[in-house]
Amino acid sequence: MKLYGYLLKREIYQIIYVQDVFSQYEDFLAAVTKAFDPKVLFLSVIPVVAGLSTTLYSKLLLSVLLTEYANTIVKWILAEDRPFWWLNETKEFSSLNRPKIYQNELTCEPSPGNPSGHLMTSTTYLFVIFSVLEEYLAKYGRFARVSLRFVYYSTLFFISISRMYFGCHFLHQCIFGILLGILMSKVCLSHRLEKYIAKQSGKRRVGFVVLICLAMLSLYWAQKLLGIDPQWAVKMAFKWCEDPFYLKPTTTLVFSAIRLTGSLLALAVVGPIQKAKPLNVKLSIPMVMAMMAFEWIALDFTPRNFGVVVYFLYSFLLYFLFTYAYLRWVPALAAGQDIRASRNERTKSKSN
Repeated sequence: MKLYGYLLKREIYQIIYVQDVFSQYEDFLAAVTKAFDPKVLFLSVIPVVAGLSTTLYSKLLLSVLLTEYANTIVKWILAEDRPFWWLNETKEFSSLNRPKIYQNELTCEPSPGNPSGHLMTSTTYLFVIFSVLEEYLAKYGRFARVSLRFVYYSTLFFISISRMYFGCHFLHQCIFGILLGILMSKVCLSHRLEKYIAKQSGKRRVGFVVLICLAMLSLYWAQKLLGIDPQWAVKMAFKWCEDPFYLKPTTTLVFSAIRLTGSLLALAVVGPIQKAKPLNVKLSIPMVMAMMAFEWIALDFTPRNFGVVVYFLYSFLLYFLFTYAYLRWVPALAAGQDIRASRNERTKSKSN
């Protein structure tokens, strides 16, 4: 434990160094950490893919959901501190030499720190997207492949810097998030896994989701039985965050589990889509944009004054319905329009 405390102490000085060196780039780093927030990716970026390709959206959704689930479970198991509260709780520093790290509204996340959810989810998301781009640009030779990989790792570097700059994560938490993200990407992009899930009946896929939920509940209650408060990170964030209004319930592990379960259940009902008709982008993109706007509005009107059960149930249903809509309604309407158009053209040609 002494070695562990010593290492975290060194990493605090790394954070202070990053905050000093990159202070003039704070706006850029804030934009990076906001853009690659798992919630923002899930609500604003990933749905756009649904308007471009149903099969790619399905693949991306499966990878991101399983990665976020793994992140939630590992966070609960490791139960590691975030820098902004560890610094104030540790005995590695005395009251005379305890440094102070900069924090703002992006710092105060009420969940355990290891592994970084930003890095783990972004690694998987970018891995899927860049794999598709690399395959598409293969005809341009090695230069295109090297360029894509340079952009990929540069993006992960800047996300890591942004998370350290705002005191959200230690360096090792960022590195561990990247490594786990790459591992989950390899597993989730395995054709065997996707084919296996797709071959299962809807009832069996729903059964798998239920098993995952039971595993999460078991982990939650096991901590309680061991005398560990599963919500300890929320209390630490409230204790050491400079402004409690910075804290958002949507960044807690419990809410993450609710959000992920709603979306994963929708994917289980529809099933991974390995083959789909091309979408009419002129229809699908406006449709997806309108749905995204409506989803953000619906989230803003989440009932917060009727108890935790109503709050979580509303959120669960919302994520289930919109994920189902992106998987089922968008291809049904956009691709269906193409079919009707081709039929009309054939009818006209025959009449002529």
